[in-house]
Amino acid sequence: MTINILLGLAVIICLVGLFFRFSIWFSQGLQPSPSPVTAGQRFSTAVGAVLAALFSSKAILIVRSFFVDLLFQKRIFDKSYLRWTAHTLIFFGFIMLFLMHALDSVVTANFFSDYEPTLNPYLFLRNLFGVMVLAGLGIAVFRRITLKPQRLKTNPADWAALVFIAVIILSGMLLEGSKISSYTTYQNMIEEYGSFDEEESKALEAYWVQENGLVSPHVTKPQPSELVASGMEVNSDSCMECHAPNSSAFASFAVKGVTRPISAIFGDATAVNLFWFLHIVACFSFLAWLPFSKMFHMVSAPVSLLIKGAMGEDDKEAPANQLTHQMIGLSACTHCGSCSLECSSNMFFESFQNDFILPSEKVQYLKDFAAGKVTDEADLKRLQEGLYVCTSCDRCTSVCPSGINLKDIFVTARYSLLEKGIPETSMLSHFSFPLALAQNFAGDHLRALKKVTDLFKKSFQQLSDVNLPMTLSKKQGVDNNSFKGCFSCQRCTNICPVVRSFDNPVESLGLLPHQIMFSLGIGNTELAMGSKMIWSCSTCYLCQEHCPNEVELCDIFYSLKNDAINKMEAGANA
Repeated sequence: MTINILLGLAVIICLVGLFFRFSIWFSQGLQPSPSPVTAGQRFSTAVGAVLAALFSSKAILIVRSFFVDLLFQKRIFDKSYLRWTAHTLIFFGFIMLFLMHALDSVVTANFFSDYEPTLNPYLFLRNLFGVMVLAGLGIAVFRRITLKPQRLKTNPADWAALVFIAVIILSGMLLEGSKISSYTTYQNMIEEYGSFDEEESKALEAYWVQENGLVSPHVTKPQPSELVASGMEVNSDSCMECHAPNSSAFASFAVKGVTRPISAIFGDATAVNLFWFLHIVACFSFLAWLPFSKMFHMVSAPVSLLIKGAMGEDDKEAPANQLTHQMIGLSACTHCGSCSLECSSNMFFESFQNDFILPSEKVQYLKDFAAGKVTDEADLKRLQEGLYVCTSCDRCTSVCPSGINLKDIFVTARYSLLEKGIPETSMLSHFSFPLALAQNFAGDHLRALKKVTDLFKKSFQQLSDVNLPMTLSKKQGVDNNSFKGCFSCQRCTNICPVVRSFDNPVESLGLLPHQIMFSLGIGNTELAMGSKMIWSCSTCYLCQEHCPNEVELCDIFYSLKNDAINKMEAGANA
């Protein structure tokens, strides 16, 4: 009765959680302004899209995605054999245990008429699947530890998921191991299924002690070989029909000794009950916890992958479905870090030490942002910096094993944040925006760009405003002093593709590369920071490679941009 109550509570909590998470898909989203689309409209639009896909040629794409992307996990396989191995072991091991063991009366018994949990291959397979999960968990832990220097972040939720699954598998093995060695369990089995005389009982018990791992208060090893042989005959005649050798449960058989100290203290019957209770509580707790944890990706990731497979690369979504797809994507994130390992903005992360530059960390925070929760202004500013440093190369989307359209999420989130009125100074850089400009956000971009351009004009002196002649200054310049080697040969300016793209580069760029070096040479760093050239620079490094005096122009431009951003943000917050 108690177990039924616990199971009922776990199922109710799980269903409530699933309803809550599904409702988020159709009620929240990332958009620059409040969307007029209601949750009901989004739900009906999504249902219509699903039905249209199922009854069209896209059904073939969905089936293909199911096998290639969902079951085989080709995206993971293409990028990391080790991670693919870990995922495959955990996924298939856990699913097979769930179907064959947890739902054995519903699934296994209906597929196999001779099913008994103590028969082979079921006894062996149950242990095999458990070992598969533990091996996968071991690889996952190894990756989490060894890949930390490569920007693979791990938070408590990641460890909680790994520990939860490990406890379920290990408690199940310990439970089976305690049953194998339990004399009480053996006696109950004999009383229920057997009818033996005294000699048969003695022989059978000797055989189970010698070969099946039973710990008996009456029998010790080794037993006479004749008695064991006699017991084996009794076992073959009476037990083999419904009980394979316990050694078939190789993992549980190996750990049975771990349970003996508890059996010695509390008795073997109590030990079995303790491990049984631990296993049941762990399973029911996991069921109740699943919708509220990162493990919800077990539901949302397959949905995301199937949507990705049905859409293809160039298919466009209705605005309502785009919002819903974004929320499915956010909930499908497993925090695996694949996107961060491939991110082309890693150089900025190394410089700024802002975790939100990494795609996997942006996603975690955007979940709260999409929910409209009150967040810290400093964190919002860091998140905005991370979104605009993004080059929108789309590598994160292409490697995401859950099929999340990260580029779409990040582009949309940029304008949602800009509505809060925080100027984003990195918009001045060509790397921060144009690669991700979406047509439906063109107006938002122009308004935001005007705001930060006005701030730029207020913060720096332009060459046209300087009183001539210019004089030497004692102001401290940039840390990289290679500019002192510049003798204004203008080779950097002559080879610069940005300069050559303008009919009147001086008017468009403010200062040309050699003039920026000259400004630094006379100590006028403010004038150098006020040049549009440092923001228009494509960082092709041609100037630096062709400089006869090895002046590190591109590196100096990076330094000037960082100093300019700091000054502009200080002015905006003043």
